[in-house]
Amino acid sequence: MSTNGALPTLLDCKALRAELGISRAAAEAIMRRLDTVRFEDLRKTYVKREDVLSYLETRTFSKDQVAA
Repeated sequence: MSTNGALPTLLDCKALRAELGISRAAAEAIMRRLDTVRFEDLRKTYVKREDVLSYLETRTFSKDQVAA
């Protein structure tokens, strides 16, 4: 949770696609890598925006780096 006490922003697959401008398959692949938030009686899953940002940082490489 955020250090300032605010609730995290949750993103579903559709919101992740819209924000990043990526395909559904790419959004689903990202979501599989992250912890998900699920609520009882709902099928939809969410990820925390801060987790997405952290993941993107780990998957961003400079031109002279090689992706692992």
